[in-house]
Amino acid sequence: MQQTALGYGSALLATIIWSGNFVVARALATLIPPWQCNFWRWLVALAVLLPFAWRHLKRDWPGIRRHWLYLSLMAVLGVTLMNTLIYKAGQTTESLNMALLVPTAPIVILLFSRIIYGEPITPRRMAGMLVVLAGVIILVSRGDWQRLAGLRINSGDFWALGGALCFGLYSLFMRQRSGDVSPLGFNVATFSLGLLYSLPFTVAEACLLPRPEISPALVTGILYAGVGCSFFSFWFWTLAVDRIGPVRAGIVYYSLPVFAAVASVLVLGESIAPAQVAGGVLVIGGILVATLVIPHHRKQA
Repeated sequence: MQQTALGYGSALLATIIWSGNFVVARALATLIPPWQCNFWRWLVALAVLLPFAWRHLKRDWPGIRRHWLYLSLMAVLGVTLMNTLIYKAGQTTESLNMALLVPTAPIVILLFSRIIYGEPITPRRMAGMLVVLAGVIILVSRGDWQRLAGLRINSGDFWALGGALCFGLYSLFMRQRSGDVSPLGFNVATFSLGLLYSLPFTVAEACLLPRPEISPALVTGILYAGVGCSFFSFWFWTLAVDRIGPVRAGIVYYSLPVFAAVASVLVLGESIAPAQVAGGVLVIGGILVATLVIPHHRKQA
């Protein structure tokens, strides 16, 4: 029970911190190109992580060498591609479109868990997910269906969908993480490999595009993304998937639009409509329906 509570708490903390990434993505879209933004973000995260993980690396090193191919896959999905695609999407698509695409990651986790691992999709879990989806749609549309009708598909939507797909697969394959590599060692390996694989694209982008101008907004955004969204969130997410599995953690991830809306109000001063409050209640209620474990009591003889 304690491990389950720790898993849900870790998933929730990771999601809360990630919700600020929407604000960061909007703020940085015109300040720095996507590959460079992603590279500096993860470099900051690795620099913060290394002092905590250094003493684990000697013990983890044999396992890291043994599982380098798996770690490379996780690095490409979670570090090299995922946020680069999201930052690329932020240049050409609306925030509403991106918010509507967020729930596709848990759906990917659910479907592939069924296909690959044979994990059942229970009626209660499906009902909870449908309630959550309804809440997300109400939340991001503010209850104005004309906003949804006016959406236009563009190239940025496909970039955002690709980012969500990468996160879904990353979370799904997290359950195959070997026990001979600690969570800190796992994150050091994936952060380092992800940076290595993104380096050629980052250098090419830096040579072809104008150099970003250093500003307080740029530095603050990179630090938040690196320390918060990368270091803390990925550590919490690793713990969450270890404790409760990718499907339950993925359902908690549905709450991200709720916290993104709160962040928009607190940081950007945006107003919040009653329909968004109702959508947030549906999201939280659906998560509870889909994830709470109902104990079965035996009948007394």
